Amino acid sequence: MNSMLRLAVATLGFVTVAASAQSDWPNRPLRWVVPFAPGGPTDAISRVLSGRLAESLGQSVVIENRSGASGAIGSESVARAAPDGYTVVFGTQSTHASNLVFFPNMAFDPIRDFQPLTLVGTSCLALIVPPSVPVSNARELIDWISRQAGAASYGTAAAGSSQHVAAELMLRSSNVKATHVPYRGSGAAMPDLLSGRLSFMFDNLPSSLPLARSGKVKALAQTCAKRSPSAPDLPTMVEAGFKDFVIEGWYGVFAPARTPRAIAERLSAEINKALRHPDSMERWKTLGFDPIGSSPDALAERQRGDLDYWRRMIEFTGVKVE
Repeated sequence: MNSMLRLAVATLGFVTVAASAQSDWPNRPLRWVVPFAPGGPTDAISRVLSGRLAESLGQSVVIENRSGASGAIGSESVARAAPDGYTVVFGTQSTHASNLVFFPNMAFDPIRDFQPLTLVGTSCLALIVPPSVPVSNARELIDWISRQAGAASYGTAAAGSSQHVAAELMLRSSNVKATHVPYRGSGAAMPDLLSGRLSFMFDNLPSSLPLARSGKVKALAQTCAKRSPSAPDLPTMVEAGFKDFVIEGWYGVFAPARTPRAIAERLSAEINKALRHPDSMERWKTLGFDPIGSSPDALAERQRGDLDYWRRMIEFTGVKVE
């Protein structure tokens, strides 16, 4: 057999194996990486979706929390994973858009190294304080912070996160200061807020609403452009007197780049189905999460648009990650 014929046979064999692998996908459990600590909104939403996805695919979907470095550790593990449809990451506006602004020398590219699957939904932030802080609205909080002589502090899911940008936007526009305390995810910061060791926090609306309803925190405002249907009684920051103060994040599911298109489209369709399951829709109401669902191309477009927006926002607030 000459060399050209051997090459043709080998190539045909590879294509046949690859096609077979795609046709019987999935034939083993999937790994769903959450790049933040357990307890936050990314974890809560992921557990609902992964459970429904497992039922639909007939395979286990195992949650793996890999937190650290503003979501980069878990995200990079997926960027380096085999592009076979068995590993995905639940990304956010920060992990897959604005981190590229903060960390231009990251070991991976949040756009080039991933195959977008679906835009799961959007959610704004809620400005929350512990019951011990004697305020009832955002303006009163600013006045209270100004009287603390620099002793006030706020927590975030990570340096450079949307929570960090929101807090600095509020502080700088009001000419007051507070100490930033970054954590490895919102869930890790919450105990310190509940105990009063932190003065305030901008946290995702899905995780804030249950705490506010139970009286464990006081919710003062939300960063949506208009009031979220899940929190119709909570004023926006604009309504509270902060001009042009709108910060809305998003959640999306990504696979490694070069994941076969057929598998990516199947995953996208199955995740969208899990998102819209009647039981899931009831859960989203309690979490304060506004589901969307999209094609892979629509999520890719959202990524690119958000990069421009966050470059402008970060330049204004001066937020930096050391």
